[in-house]
Amino acid sequence: MTYRLGRLPAQIPAGLHDLTYYTAGPLPKPPPSVAVPSVPDWNMDGNDEYGDCGVAALNHAFMAAAADTREAESFPLPSEVVSYYLAYTGGQDSGVVLSQFLAYARQRGFYGHTIAGYAPVAVHDVPTLQFAIDAYDFAYVGITVSEDMMAAVQGPPPWTWTPEDLGGGEAGGHCIILAGYDSNWLYGITWGSVIRIAYPAWHQMSDEAWAVLPGELVAAKADGHGMNLAALQADLNKLSR
Repeated sequence: MTYRLGRLPAQIPAGLHDLTYYTAGPLPKPPPSVAVPSVPDWNMDGNDEYGDCGVAALNHAFMAAAADTREAESFPLPSEVVSYYLAYTGGQDSGVVLSQFLAYARQRGFYGHTIAGYAPVAVHDVPTLQFAIDAYDFAYVGITVSEDMMAAVQGPPPWTWTPEDLGGGEAGGHCIILAGYDSNWLYGITWGSVIRIAYPAWHQMSDEAWAVLPGELVAAKADGHGMNLAALQADLNKLSR
């Protein structure tokens, strides 16, 4: 199996604050663990042939949210995920800057799914990262993958990334979602499978993290899930001018 990367260096737009800025008071303490949503097939979504990990991860994010709300929703075929990616990049297999791609998907939607808002999360702020996973069903994250990490996923899943897998040189940037956690592991979704990430490894591989609030989640639960959504949307709207 071939596994492709495709995340370009992180860019945090000026004028967009950390998630904690958009919450009223301290965030609720996240539960000790959150199980990975039950999804029959996460799908590769073309990430074995194209560097479309940023788009594939967004599709996985909507799948995770639908599994939580138990909404009967449809999702694009892998070929449609690739088509969306190539439409965004102008036909080039060039990868994506996550913040720019989130802005694009928020403006245009994604095969019937919408983004109500998104804000960065400090990657080493594990409680806030866990809050985002619990409240919004996932965190949309960017990591740097090493050659040893790539080697660790060549066998059949389940896969595990630990500090011992971080050597061998840098393979490139990658986008995944975090869809669960417990005291020992963060649970990521990538290349159609679940991967366990040890917290010490996360602190070394992580480059950026985003709390993304799907429009479907707002519609299903009718609140901002601890977020001042109006303030966040006002800042996001300024970025698009």
